[in-house]
Amino acid sequence: MGSLTQTSVSIDLKKSRIRIFKTTIHALGEPKYIQLLVNPTNKTVAIRSVEKEIAGDQAHKVRLVTRDSYEIYSTPFVSKLYEIVGGLDPKCSYRMVGEIIPSQGVAVFSLNTLVRNEG
Repeated sequence: MGSLTQTSVSIDLKKSRIRIFKTTIHALGEPKYIQLLVNPTNKTVAIRSVEKEIAGDQAHKVRLVTRDSYEIYSTPFVSKLYEIVGGLDPKCSYRMVGEIIPSQGVAVFSLNTLVRNEG
């Protein structure tokens, strides 16, 4: 298996926003689409690179909102994370760290790494 690259994403519970940083998108190979996946049993989240949209697949077209990040607004996704983790402040945002697995075109994050953003 190739080397792993550490990365992070930001989850804003108040705005139901997932912010994926440009460095993560770049490390995933500049995909046209991504999928957000959750494994509640293992408390993990994955961002998977997808090259084309497939009907019913819930892929998100990647368009950088700012020069530094891509944002997805999803109340069901953020609510699911809130439900799985428990004890989070619904008015705050959090950051979680993970690793890019280039050979699989995926970034994997443990919900156990969630840390409240200060400021």
